[in-house]
Amino acid sequence: MKLIIFDLDQTLVDFISIHDEATRRLFREFFNLDARLTEIDFPGKSLAWCFRELAALKKVPPDLFQTKSRHLLGRYDTIFCEILPKEEGEKHILPGARDLLDELAKTEHLVMLYTGDSREIVEAVFRVTGLGKYFRDRFYGTEAKDRAEMVKMAIARAKELTGKKFEGKDIVIIGDSVRDVECGRLFNALTITVTTGFHSREQISEAGADFVFDDLRNTEQVMTVIEVGVAAGYGKMLP
Repeated sequence: MKLIIFDLDQTLVDFISIHDEATRRLFREFFNLDARLTEIDFPGKSLAWCFRELAALKKVPPDLFQTKSRHLLGRYDTIFCEILPKEEGEKHILPGARDLLDELAKTEHLVMLYTGDSREIVEAVFRVTGLGKYFRDRFYGTEAKDRAEMVKMAIARAKELTGKKFEGKDIVIIGDSVRDVECGRLFNALTITVTTGFHSREQISEAGADFVFDDLRNTEQVMTVIEVGVAAGYGKMLP
């Protein structure tokens, strides 16, 4: 049995255009500025971190940002949910994601989610995609200090559910950014990374990812890495 922790955005789903538009509306409303999430290196960061970094890039006075910061997240959730397409959610699921989750659902592995998004945004995304049923628990960037803290929470939850202490390569982190890799290395976890996000294969490889895939379409190969990654050649990059 393994603890498998998925990232959400650009790993399983692609709603970046919605995030970009929600960010544009948010910054126009609060600061009368044009800003988009994709103007910064956002992958693997919490929304609060992203807004702080984007505000600095746009030269929002720190005291003004601080004054309005406590209202940003709640308003962002509202805007995102308002503009999120309520139909055709399947087209926003990235290649191979559902097939892999279907295969994992047939195993004894514990599958959980960590994300920089808020609980409200994740619930909205799961309503339109139907992916929520695959996860035993979910951990949010608005409720934890960073990704490492979310992994610690997932490990504790997994022990509560099974009585087993998950450590080392019994933990599998699947994401799309160098920050997923960096987080995984803190726990000596097995890191599986896809290049469906905004970090290149070169960046991900240099960060020390154990396995790098173009996407999740090769279900059999990804499952092999999850099940017997070390025996199958841990540390070797698969095409």
